[in-house]
Amino acid sequence: MYLEKLEIQGFKSFANPVTLVFNREMTAIVGPNGSGKSNIADAVRWVLGEQSIKALRGKKSEDVIFAGSDKKNRLGFAQVSLYLNNADHQADVDYEQIVITRKVERSGESEYLINNNKVRLLDVQMLLAKANFGQKTYSVIGQGMIDSILVSSAQERKEFFDEATGVKQFQIKKNQAINKVEAAKSNLEQTSKILAELEPRLRSLTRQVKRLEKREKIEIELKGQQTDYYSFLLGHLNNDLKVKKADFEKLQKIVAGLNQQLVELQTELEKEERSSSRQSDFELLQKKLSQAQAELNSLLKEKTILEGRADLQLVSTGQSDIVWLKKRIETIANDISKNQLLLEEKNNQAKLAKEELIILEKKRDSILADFKTLEDKLMGKDDLSTEEIVGKLEHIFKSQQHFQETLDKVSSLESLASLKEACTKVSQALGDLFEKLKANKADSRLLWQKEFNQLLMTKDNLVAEISEARTKLALLDNEIVKIKQEISQDEDDLSKSSAEADMSLDKSSDQKVFVEQLKNLQSQIEDRNNQLDDIKKEIQDFNAKEEAKKLVLLQSQKTFRQVQVDFNEQNNQLNELKVELARLETREEELQKEIISEFSGFIWQEVKHLDVDKSREEIARLKNQLSMIGGIDEMVMEEYQEVSSRYQFLKEQSDDLNEAIKHLEKIIKDLEEAISSQFDEAFKNINKLFSEYFKGLFNGGKAELILDIQEIRATVVKNEEEEDDDDEDNEEDLEEETVDQVVKKQYGIDIKATPPGKKLSSINMLSGGEKALTSIALVCAIIANNPSPFVVLDEVDAALDEANSIRFTQILEELSSKTQFVAITHNRATMHRAKIIYGVTMGDDGISRLLSMSFEQADEIAA
Repeated sequence: MYLEKLEIQGFKSFANPVTLVFNREMTAIVGPNGSGKSNIADAVRWVLGEQSIKALRGKKSEDVIFAGSDKKNRLGFAQVSLYLNNADHQADVDYEQIVITRKVERSGESEYLINNNKVRLLDVQMLLAKANFGQKTYSVIGQGMIDSILVSSAQERKEFFDEATGVKQFQIKKNQAINKVEAAKSNLEQTSKILAELEPRLRSLTRQVKRLEKREKIEIELKGQQTDYYSFLLGHLNNDLKVKKADFEKLQKIVAGLNQQLVELQTELEKEERSSSRQSDFELLQKKLSQAQAELNSLLKEKTILEGRADLQLVSTGQSDIVWLKKRIETIANDISKNQLLLEEKNNQAKLAKEELIILEKKRDSILADFKTLEDKLMGKDDLSTEEIVGKLEHIFKSQQHFQETLDKVSSLESLASLKEACTKVSQALGDLFEKLKANKADSRLLWQKEFNQLLMTKDNLVAEISEARTKLALLDNEIVKIKQEISQDEDDLSKSSAEADMSLDKSSDQKVFVEQLKNLQSQIEDRNNQLDDIKKEIQDFNAKEEAKKLVLLQSQKTFRQVQVDFNEQNNQLNELKVELARLETREEELQKEIISEFSGFIWQEVKHLDVDKSREEIARLKNQLSMIGGIDEMVMEEYQEVSSRYQFLKEQSDDLNEAIKHLEKIIKDLEEAISSQFDEAFKNINKLFSEYFKGLFNGGKAELILDIQEIRATVVKNEEEEDDDDEDNEEDLEEETVDQVVKKQYGIDIKATPPGKKLSSINMLSGGEKALTSIALVCAIIANNPSPFVVLDEVDAALDEANSIRFTQILEELSSKTQFVAITHNRATMHRAKIIYGVTMGDDGISRLLSMSFEQADEIAA
């Protein structure tokens, strides 16, 4: 972890926002006296949580805000943000960068933020303590601190060493625990006094409540009677309601389905009625047919006239055989046309016969499946085996156990529904098994045998029908083959005759004109025939569609009427069920009101058998006894419950406080052990390093730290209260005083330092320079032992001469591998070691400004 950036705005002389960017190397901040460079160190102290305005060279909190100058008005706030690189996660947070911000308004309002999230000062202190920061000690070291280390008392030095040895975080936790213990003891003392006041009154109320035990017994018996009575009535009523509701829901679904069916049928009927009127389309088709037929007749008439002329010419030229051939061709063509129509008719009959055969075979397969099922029943293959019976009984037993567990957990009426559901499942399972076991197999076999005989007769009839259908299909197939053969033979004859006629006509030059004209007419006739066929097909399709629509419409109307009848019938039944359900629900509501008024703590229990009249008489008898005993003083009962619950609550709180105190005292003890262990180890190491750095700075000599422990005995007087409970009516509080001797330890740290060639009995005999070097040696030892992520040195080297300054900077360079140094200095040796130098200047407006220079960049530019 190291310091990446420092942003200052409105703090002391830094009226305008300034940003100082650092790296892990040493940074020097220089400037003339009065330029405000030490305000940077104060800004670091302040953002790290410094609370002493005196330590920040001020008198009140608003002194840290820019106070204004002749050319610049004062500001309303001061803010400092310190950016820490936490890539190594030295601070126990999940952020790679930690930004600590402190802001104060001139009105006095202030806040701390960590990564723009508001936090408490304690949170900042804890975070810094875990990361080895210390705002009061060596994270920011000023010249005054260097001087005060040696002149401080032994106890004051101990506070300095607490942060130096890294035990500050444990001390914060210890102080928090001590504060909690003191608060808990204070609360415990108040609780004990209240308990002492409540105990006599509680005993008096308890005696009064005992007199009501007889009434409670009767109330318990009455409660049992009322529970059985109301449970029996409510159970029967709920069972009736459940059955009726199930019937209602089932019938409601049927009615809803019928209603939906009516809506769909109504929509379909309306659609069909809208599309049924198409007379104009049919008339248009008829006109097209008449026109095409007239055109065809005209062409046929023209063809007949032309053929007559051609035949007359052939007869006149002695070519009557060609006329005969033409007549024969016409006859054969007519025969082919008749046979093709007949073939089409036979193919349609064969198709229907095949479809009928398929339907018969499907019926036969279905009957054979039913036949096999009945055969298995008659052979006894569907009887329950012993293993199956045992399995079903085991399942029912587990369901009954689950029901018993649910029954044991019932505590309110809300559980009634789930309990009834579990009971119904067990009853249903038992009923199904019982019905299967008690079924009369003899009677069932008679019914099965009768059904078997009926299926056998149906099967035989179907076999005969299938055989007849197959014979019919075979005959149709033979007829189709014969017709196809006749058509093939006629087509051959037609081909031969047409060839002979064509040859004869080719020889006659006079017939060529007629042939060409006839071919042209024949082509036109075929076009008209095709057109007629298309129109006839269109008319046929139109008629088929209209017929189908009429059939669908008639069927839909019939279905609609039937569904309407079913809907009315089921809806009437539904209305009857509604009335019955309303009556049962009214009765249930009245019963619930009666239960609430008569028995507010009612919890339903299953009661199968009960004499209602006898139970009602017993309830009346018990109520009469209660009225004879008399009413309870509700104020006494309420007071007893209030006092008892308060006493119990305070007793539990007292026990909890005692446990909390014990736990906190253990935590304090563990923290003290951890602090002592870590302090001792760190103190020894610091002592060793102090001696080494002292010798390095003085070129010899001797220095050591001495831990001074003094025991202070204190007398503590405790008051203990005891109660004599021998007499319930007379309570006496006896107060005894006990005296405890408490031994406390007071720690202090003394410093012995002897430069080479001298004999000194006290550090106060050192010169100013020697004192500064001794303090610097101690600070360096502390940094080396428990390095802070960064250290700000505020003119620490001011009292050193050039030789000592060089030694000091050498030590700083050695320690730079462990911590990051930011030195505010006038010393040339320190500046020489720095990699970045910031210069601070101040103009006539009283505002500090920054100038920066990086030596690495300067070297690159110079090169």
